[in-house]
Amino acid sequence: MTWINRLKLLAGLLVVLVAVAAATIVLNQRESQGASSSASIQALSYSIGSDYPGTVVEQTVSQGDEVEKGQPLMTIQSPALTQALSSETISVPASTAYTVTDDGMLSLLATESGVISKVDAGVGGFVAAGQPLATIDRGEGMFVSAEFRLEPYNFARVKKGARVELILPDHSRVNGEVTDIRVSTVDGQADADLTIASSDLVMGGAGGLIASGTPVTAILHLTEEGPLAGVKSAFQQFLEQIGV
Repeated sequence: MTWINRLKLLAGLLVVLVAVAAATIVLNQRESQGASSSASIQALSYSIGSDYPGTVVEQTVSQGDEVEKGQPLMTIQSPALTQALSSETISVPASTAYTVTDDGMLSLLATESGVISKVDAGVGGFVAAGQPLATIDRGEGMFVSAEFRLEPYNFARVKKGARVELILPDHSRVNGEVTDIRVSTVDGQADADLTIASSDLVMGGAGGLIASGTPVTAILHLTEEGPLAGVKSAFQQFLEQIGV
């Protein structure tokens, strides 16, 4: 066999090896990922309510409005509050959640900045003490709640801190990580409910797509196994370093 033929044979073997290695890495990549069956962006929220019953006489916000801490939301006229203010035995506690006037007007305030996601009362409506009147989604601390259906052997590969790619409706991607795992078994398969946090989830980001309730697709990266796990990680880091 001539040297030229030997070189051709060696080149052919190298091509085969590269093709097999690439196919193995792609197969391993597919087996180390799982797509969510459902996922959506959520926000930490809190409800606004009155300690005194009464009638809503003014409403200054609507669903979807952005509010700042301390901003008035609605005013309630409360005979019960008037009675408490005039009583010598009943005291009305001071609060950052509302202000009161001597004639029984109670103005509810936002205790945190955020977005009004729900309004449960309107002008002219009677409200009971403790009844939720509005809900505010905080601008910070947003997260994704995602459901995954996994084979039992794959559940052991779901770890806190695992990397998750979040695909927004416009196909842009945000990186996150698993912070909480809850699991139940249905028909022999593991249904995993994951909480995913990301510093890139800032309300109003991505052209307004980052908002409570926005549906996303979550791609979960399972813990790698097998002899090529280290090779695959090194290869992925190399691609990231060269910007691929």
